[in-house]
Amino acid sequence: MMKKPFLIVLSLMALPGLCAAQDYKTFRTEIEEVRNVARLRFGPLRFVPTLQLRDVGYDDNVYYRNVDESPIGDYSAAISPGVKAYLPVGNSLLLSFRENPEYVYYAREKKLRAFTNSFSPAVRLNLLKRFTLSGEYHFERHLRRAYNEFAGNVTDTVKGYSVSFFFETPRGSALGFSGKVDRFGYEDAAFLDRNLGLSRALNRKETSGNAGLYYRAFSDSDLFLLVGYTQYNFDYPAFWVRDAHSYQASWGIRFPLAGRARGKLSLGYKNFVPELEGRKRFSGLIADSGFDIKFGRFDIRLGLTRNTVFSYLEGSYYYVDSRGNAGLSLYLTRLFRLDYDYQSGGMNYPEPFDVQVPGSPPELIMRKDTYGMHSAGLTVRIFRTTGLSLSYNVYGRKSNAPGFEIRRNFVGLSLTQNF
Repeated sequence: MMKKPFLIVLSLMALPGLCAAQDYKTFRTEIEEVRNVARLRFGPLRFVPTLQLRDVGYDDNVYYRNVDESPIGDYSAAISPGVKAYLPVGNSLLLSFRENPEYVYYAREKKLRAFTNSFSPAVRLNLLKRFTLSGEYHFERHLRRAYNEFAGNVTDTVKGYSVSFFFETPRGSALGFSGKVDRFGYEDAAFLDRNLGLSRALNRKETSGNAGLYYRAFSDSDLFLLVGYTQYNFDYPAFWVRDAHSYQASWGIRFPLAGRARGKLSLGYKNFVPELEGRKRFSGLIADSGFDIKFGRFDIRLGLTRNTVFSYLEGSYYYVDSRGNAGLSLYLTRLFRLDYDYQSGGMNYPEPFDVQVPGSPPELIMRKDTYGMHSAGLTVRIFRTTGLSLSYNVYGRKSNAPGFEIRRNFVGLSLTQNF
């Protein structure tokens, strides 16, 4: 009885990206998970604690400096405990609250140290066993290299709220609408004099609405179709020329959080339209997929991500970030596992980029960056499906624009709940 709920908890801890991407969950599914998984209780409250430990090791280029500069190395660690509390009220109301503090430590580069916190209260109301009304407020704050374009860690903040209304069937299918309003804010973690430029270029409000269909095709898997619209409005008047809107549709299949196959396969189409005439539009494929499947002693991981991202460089506006990843794990014994992962991607800038090389006249080029990362390691099982991983990571980025070539090596420990 305990095995499946325990695996679900560990999957939630180990795959935050995939969990966030799972989108809509029916009221019946969530209330059953709460009753089966949240075994820690205090009165009517139920709790699911989590713990993440990562990047405990040495980084030889903490500021992601260009190879022509002098990289700075340092020892680092990040610890992130968390808890989600639930309060079921009868069979039709569910209140929840999520809290997730995080501390990032650097031994010598003290200005990179940071304590951040994220939290989210939510409420779900089920009417007539068929209609579910949901509301949520979220505040997310992290110190990280949020986008591949960033030359180092940035403190990014996302705060906003979302609402949804869905019709649900007893089989687990759902049809409905959702809306969300988010405000994005960015600060340079190390160089405060860059904050004004970073904030002016990226701080914005995003308002989106979506219609979604989730069809229960198998016992624990869903086929889905999402259609939506997003409006982008920048905070600083000088950057209102960046305002835009987009239409997007995506479809695919979601797998359960625990089991032989996990994650999501998703492809879609997006039409990104700048408000200012003359700006380059984007129309094309988008993807948000992360898939994990086990065969005997092997664990295979595949992923594909593609979307538009606003650039912090004033003259660049946005770029298309495309990346794919593949990984393979081999279980040597019940206690030891070998891991290897590879990621390759590129950033394509659709508008000319102004290049200034000392001693040469300015030149406009169509900038294109490519990057890749290799990761190899050994994981030791320490408790049930919890393991401690030691890995060596090599990251590299090249660009046809000078000053954007990066090499980085990192060796360290992390805690995984997916052994």
